[in-house]
Amino acid sequence: MALDFGQTARQMMSAMGGLSSTARSRRQRFADTLDRALAITPDEAAQRTASAGSRPFIVARTGPEGLLDSIPPPSPPRDWMAVSVDGSHIDVDRHLPLRCYLINLGGCVLTYGASPDCRFFSEPTLATGEGDLYLRPDDGSNGETPISGALLGALRTVQEVERLADAVETAPPTVPVLALLDGTLAFWDIQRGNYPRYVVEKLVNDRLRGALARLREASRVQRPVALAAYTSRPQTTEVAGAVRAGLCVSNATECTRRCSARRSDLAQCDGAAGFDDRELFDALLEPGHRSPLYQTGRRASHFAMDLAVGTEWSRFYYVNSGTEVARVEVPDWVAEDPELLATGHAMLAKQCELGLGYPVVISEAHEQAVVSGRDREEFRKLALLLMERNGLPTPESAKTLSKRMPWA
Repeated sequence: MALDFGQTARQMMSAMGGLSSTARSRRQRFADTLDRALAITPDEAAQRTASAGSRPFIVARTGPEGLLDSIPPPSPPRDWMAVSVDGSHIDVDRHLPLRCYLINLGGCVLTYGASPDCRFFSEPTLATGEGDLYLRPDDGSNGETPISGALLGALRTVQEVERLADAVETAPPTVPVLALLDGTLAFWDIQRGNYPRYVVEKLVNDRLRGALARLREASRVQRPVALAAYTSRPQTTEVAGAVRAGLCVSNATECTRRCSARRSDLAQCDGAAGFDDRELFDALLEPGHRSPLYQTGRRASHFAMDLAVGTEWSRFYYVNSGTEVARVEVPDWVAEDPELLATGHAMLAKQCELGLGYPVVISEAHEQAVVSGRDREEFRKLALLLMERNGLPTPESAKTLSKRMPWA
């Protein structure tokens, strides 16, 4: 039976009156919250967010730049480069006779100034051998973890950072470089998975740390490297949590008892509840401007299993790209160098301007990396064709056959 749109429309119309009233109240609460938050001094914000404790909502820590502000970008350097690497993959297919996966890394290198240039690359890598399909401990024990699903996504992220380091190291030694990755380096795929320690050691300690160290070293050689991870339309609430902590005078124990992530029994806290970071900076930031620099309050970003990696990726700010508010994570060596932080902001703002609201170098890298649905089907056909030509069996699973020959 089809959906009864008559009944559905009546219910939606009934709901509209309540939504309109709620929206008006929310707008007023938001305006009041913003006015009160802007009055908090940097010292007050730093003290209140540092001592926020374990509250039922995440609280970002503030620094010398304060709780809320709109910081304009300086002019970009006369000569500079923007580099980005993105990735896509084809996962192991249990319906395909050949056990394999493919990682495609795409990149873009844009040069601005006296000698403008543009370079692209697309580099597919097929994994079929035992050594590529499984991670194994170095101690010779029999443990092994298949690389597929979320773990394959984590491996791809590591390879993106490694390839980015390759590209940056080939840049001219005196030209400032904006090195951009799409998304975050909090490495959630590994943190959420129940993996053996050797998996995290191999991917994080042995490879990710090594790639980050190379990028940091590249920045020490005359060439400033402003490394950043860019997240479009974030849904985070850490700065909104910092605003609540700054406005609420209760301690963490009382807050845990009387507050939740989106509401509170305490009037001063409840009035500031229910907002997200993007709302705050939609109202505050002009195009190209950024927020103050923050340190994340998300404990998981310090990585699982006592690994120290993650602290160097715990700083972030928000930027108005011209069409949206984006979250930008930066490593410690960028966050602790005011000149490099400002240069990175200037180059990023220009990238967003040139890309009509999105960094053009990330967009172009994605175009080189993307594996379309048609590509995936052609990949499958190619694998089966080559197996047949080499006299290898190509049985398909019953589930795959049923999809190709539906009964009705």
